[in-house]
Amino acid sequence: MNLFAAVSLALTLTGTYALGAGFHIWEGLLVLIVGIGGLFFSLGRPANALPSRGLTHWSRWSLSTWLRMGGRGGALLLSLAVGIAARHRDPHSDFTILFLFWLVALIGFMVTLVPRHWKQHLPSLSLSRREQAGLIILLVTAFLLRGVALDSIPGNFGGDEGTQALDGLRLAEHPLGNPFTTGWYTVPTMSLFAYGISIRIFGATMAGARLLSALIGTLTVLTTFLLVRSLGGKQAGWVAAIVVAATAYHIHFSRLASNQIADPLVATLALWLLWQALHAPDAVQPSAAWGLTGMVVALGWYGYFGARWVGFLAGFFLVWRALVEPRFISRYVKGIGLMILGFLVVLLPLLMWYSAHPENLVARYHSVSIFASGWLAFEAQQTGQPVATLLLKQFFKAVTAFHYTPDTTLWYFPQAPLVDFLTGTLMLVGMVATVLRWRWPSRGLTLLWFWSTVLMAWGMTENPPSSQRGLLLVPAVALLVAWAVEALGEFFKYRETREIALRFLLAAIIVLNSTFYFLIYTPRRVYGNPTSQVATEFAHYHQAHPLAGSTVYFLGPPVLYWDFGALAFLLRDQPGMDVLPGELPETVTTPARFVILGDRLGELVTLQSLYPGGRLEEVRAAGSNVLLFVVYDWSDTS
Repeated sequence: MNLFAAVSLALTLTGTYALGAGFHIWEGLLVLIVGIGGLFFSLGRPANALPSRGLTHWSRWSLSTWLRMGGRGGALLLSLAVGIAARHRDPHSDFTILFLFWLVALIGFMVTLVPRHWKQHLPSLSLSRREQAGLIILLVTAFLLRGVALDSIPGNFGGDEGTQALDGLRLAEHPLGNPFTTGWYTVPTMSLFAYGISIRIFGATMAGARLLSALIGTLTVLTTFLLVRSLGGKQAGWVAAIVVAATAYHIHFSRLASNQIADPLVATLALWLLWQALHAPDAVQPSAAWGLTGMVVALGWYGYFGARWVGFLAGFFLVWRALVEPRFISRYVKGIGLMILGFLVVLLPLLMWYSAHPENLVARYHSVSIFASGWLAFEAQQTGQPVATLLLKQFFKAVTAFHYTPDTTLWYFPQAPLVDFLTGTLMLVGMVATVLRWRWPSRGLTLLWFWSTVLMAWGMTENPPSSQRGLLLVPAVALLVAWAVEALGEFFKYRETREIALRFLLAAIIVLNSTFYFLIYTPRRVYGNPTSQVATEFAHYHQAHPLAGSTVYFLGPPVLYWDFGALAFLLRDQPGMDVLPGELPETVTTPARFVILGDRLGELVTLQSLYPGGRLEEVRAAGSNVLLFVVYDWSDTS
């Protein structure tokens, strides 16, 4: 037995004893998971690698093998130590050193994945110069669609955007906050921290807060290209990448300072790595692909909750292949063990936090699930409809999100299906073509991805189809479109005719989506609801017309409060306070800026009688001339 296996066995024994004795339950469970993961990896060594008679297993290992095993075990233990230290550390102390140690663990683990002759193990893309130039043009175009005029498109800065941006900015300040915990709506703070770093680099403005999302959205176009090209060839890769680049749904969330946009990136990158791991030559054990798959899946757990489904999706796919492929487990057991190890190296600090606060692990699920939240039982009681009928309605809304049922949340609210009619049509064609070839691994993965996500993200949550929960479906939709184009191409006799038709079709999809998002949707200014519009417009007004040394008295409650996310971020250095209805202050700090929302304009007369001689200005919505708020500036010298 080698040293790594011995340590793994010791951890397994310790965890089993702790669970059986009934003390330190969560710590014991984590230790048990780490031990089993180590055993899975150790015992997965191929039979032909066992030592010859008369030699022990460990004596046959080379120095490089010892270093790799030691490095991986060290990375795992270091990550575990970071999690334990972060869990017990004062939340107001500096977490910089723990974050750096975690990065060391990640980098150290990745170094052990690099094969000796690493160039021979790189995925071969075989891109011609023309294709390379085309890919660069596509990525630049995708970034322009996502990164231009971020301070005005969409025009409203949402409350959730502002909250995430402000929390991230505070986390990234000195002393560094805890990136291994949960915060706003039990969202892991690591993703907020990433936005905070981005804001410190690009500026604490609307555009600076949103730029990271634009970059993530653009990178998703690249990872979609890599994944689908591996699954279905060059044409499929280009079609899927263009669809993701052009889809208004994806463009919109790429322009928001919110972490949901990372869901499709995690999915496409993890599944691409997994595909590389499974389809390397038999003589090659693609350790890097397996280990990186686990790491990417684990990183998704630090973001929005939708990305956590990627791990289940990969697991279900592996189970399916194990059931239908001979000797699947014996061929890939070592790689799967390495994937689990990579997952744990990345995620152990957050798992340690959840071990101390298990309620945070399922809190978000309980709040949106139609079962756990009590929504289904309540609706059945209120409407008198059978549970089966309500479930069918949920499923109908979920599966028709791209063709009929619009998103009604103020995250997007396009007042139309989530994709254009051409993309929606191709989706249906692609679904038929995919079902007919469901035994193909690439088609089976597509079906598993689409239907499981539709069910989990929308079918089993309240108010489907909520757009912020379904972003994981965007690359799956692009896959269906790619399979549709492949199937329809068989009806064209001549290649030149097929290529002309394809270019026309993709151009039409680009024009339809760009026209809708920038010329139809953006002028409506519906994202974020009216309170976001008022908050954004007042922030712009206050920045354009500063009143030096002033305190803002905000007559917004109960509609809008001073700590609303957009105001809290954009005016984070401005002193201000809420003024409740009927409670005008008798004394104020001067100079004072009073902001009165439309519902409370009746208090303006009383305000002017208490503080006469001030300057009054009305601010109206551009284009509609609707009164948003009134600003009344006053000082004791007025």
